Amino acid sequence: MCEVSHGHVAIPDLQDMQNHMRETIDQGLQELQVKQGQGGLPPAPPSAMAAGAKSSITKDAPPPDPNVATEVSHELADAGQAEKEVLAQAQQETAPSSAAPPATSSAPSGPVTVQLGQSIDEVTANLGAPVTVIDLGSKKIYKYKDMKVTFKDGKVSDVD
Repeated sequence: MCEVSHGHVAIPDLQDMQNHMRETIDQGLQELQVKQGQGGLPPAPPSAMAAGAKSSITKDAPPPDPNVATEVSHELADAGQAEKEVLAQAQQETAPSSAAPPATSSAPSGPVTVQLGQSIDEVTANLGAPVTVIDLGSKKIYKYKDMKVTFKDGKVSDVD
């Protein structure tokens, strides 16, 4: 699935960035611990080198679930299947609009014209529904089988 957004970061990308940040911090802390008292770094206080304090709350906490890895992998498989179903349904919903060539075949045969300044409605009336629409706010890109039409403020600004 390909998504284009402007000014937004997808949740998986945020998670990757957070994971990378945590790895970097962990590596830095390990390096500080190894190099303490060397190269101008002060030695760590004894309390920082001791084992973590036991909390009275943690002794009452239940143990980790031993099946969590299996449950997570099942959830991921279910999510993947749900995504496939949604994509298939979306393709089926757009399929009838792409099956419009019989209507255009009754129109006079000749080249379809797309001109700068045409509205979105004029272009879709001539070319039919696009295969993909990329919405970037005031800029929209309609991708067809063999061309790409860019609209700015609802008017054709470029055709590839």
